[in-house]
Amino acid sequence: MVKIGFPREFSQIRALFPEKEKERDLYIVAEDTVSSEILGVVRFFYGAEKVDIYEIIMTSEGEPAMAIFDGMIRTLLFKMAEEGCVTLAVHKTSAEFAEYFIKHGFQDEHGVLSHHDFPGEFFKPCAGCSDK
Repeated sequence: MVKIGFPREFSQIRALFPEKEKERDLYIVAEDTVSSEILGVVRFFYGAEKVDIYEIIMTSEGEPAMAIFDGMIRTLLFKMAEEGCVTLAVHKTSAEFAEYFIKHGFQDEHGVLSHHDFPGEFFKPCAGCSDK
C-alpha cells in the first residue's frame, strides 16, 4: 500500500536532498507502507495563489511509478487549492513528467511549465456530475 503525505521529519528524505539549504523546503512524499521505502518526492513552495514545483524524484519506475506520481501531484494540488492557490509552475522537469503536465494543459512559459487554473483542470466534475 502507498501512503502519500507531508513528511514530519526531513531525515526521512535527507539522502535524496543532501544540500543543507533544502532542509527547510516543503515536500510531499509517497511511501510504501510495508517496507517504509520512499517511492517518490516532490519539492515545492507556495504562496499568494501560486505553487512552484522545483524537483520531482521518483525512486520507482514504469507505469506504477506514474500512478504514484499522479497521486502525489493530485494530493499536493488539492491541498494547495484549499490554501487558495490557482497557478502552478513546474521548473526543470524530465520529459516524462513534462508530458504529463502538457497533457493537462500546461504551457511552456520561458522554460517553465505553467497552468493558471490548475483546480479547474485537475478537479473537473465527472461526466455524470457535469450537468448538476
